[in-house]
Amino acid sequence: MTSNRVIQGTANRERGAGTGEAREREQGQTVKRRGGWANSLRSLPSPLPAFLTLLALLTVQPFGLSLAQSLTLPAAVNTALERGADLSSQRATLANARADLAAKQADPSVLIVALTQSRQGAALEEARTSQRRLEVTQSVLTAYSNLYEAQQNIAVLEAQVALDVRNLEVARARLSARNATQLDVDRANNTLSSSRQSLADARAQLPILSNRLETLLASNSSGNLQVAATPAFAQRQVNQTTLEQGLEARLPNLLQAAQAVELAELNVRLADNDYTPPVTLRDARTNLENARRNLETARQNALTSLRDSVRAVQNALERVRIAQQDAANDQTTLKQDQTRFQSGTISRLQLQQSEVAVVRSSYTALQAVNNYWKALAALSVAAGQDVLGLGGGQ
Repeated sequence: MTSNRVIQGTANRERGAGTGEAREREQGQTVKRRGGWANSLRSLPSPLPAFLTLLALLTVQPFGLSLAQSLTLPAAVNTALERGADLSSQRATLANARADLAAKQADPSVLIVALTQSRQGAALEEARTSQRRLEVTQSVLTAYSNLYEAQQNIAVLEAQVALDVRNLEVARARLSARNATQLDVDRANNTLSSSRQSLADARAQLPILSNRLETLLASNSSGNLQVAATPAFAQRQVNQTTLEQGLEARLPNLLQAAQAVELAELNVRLADNDYTPPVTLRDARTNLENARRNLETARQNALTSLRDSVRAVQNALERVRIAQQDAANDQTTLKQDQTRFQSGTISRLQLQQSEVAVVRSSYTALQAVNNYWKALAALSVAAGQDVLGLGGGQ
């Protein structure tokens, strides 16, 4: 990709700054082994070839990663759903609840209250299992996208370091020509130090983020897991009214509150006769009133959470559009600066600044798309229904 060439060129300039041509050739070979970046900006007799269109940038192909050797997000989700410890435990709990219900249904001596509780327990564990699948999917998506963004951020920070190296070189040259002060050089040097520290910290985070994802996948903690690109942007249709329907059957806490009302109503019916002490009926009615209030509170809380999640999805969607426009603007500016550089009206440093701006805005667009997926995953959990489309609700 052309964006790869920009990042590689700026990264090569940082590695080769202040050294001879031999070291530049050596560093160039190292960069090729790491990511296959093409040409160094220093070797440019003319501007870089034009970037791919913004649409190609926003397909979010990985910078220097081999897709054939990288874990994909759907594969990660499926692995976590199949092998994750929490979901495995929940499946075992569900199996026990189903076995208990089958045993009670087969026993004619079991009383109606015990049978109702067993039936409710099985239904509740069904809902908890479905909800746990959605939560696992959300956790994997978050860990996966965080790792992928961190891996891509290395290239962004390398480009920034290379730009800061060039700015320092310019500041020193101006100082030699008595066109800048020592303070200008010190500021440029401090900016470079800050960028280098950010790059070092970003590299140090990679093993930690890899381990977090590997834990969810129940795999060995290698700390160097490589992941393929997160899904390209695709808008999902979200209907709030439809999602609000049937919440009591999908959300475990809401279902449990509804079951408490059902059981309380049963106890009232069983106590409403002339052979049960009146105090028992009074207590049963009090419990029923409390259960109904608890259900209404749980219902309102669930609706509030769902509606807020829908709002978050809509906000994330707008952020994607804004980030895409920003990237398009930077892309247009870069093309203009390439023409201006070719005609000699701007310096190579100014062109490099435009190149880094494109790299950064493309990375911001990637983050915006990933935040949209995260918002959809959170909505899936709030609705008890998969709206993400990665298999979490199956």
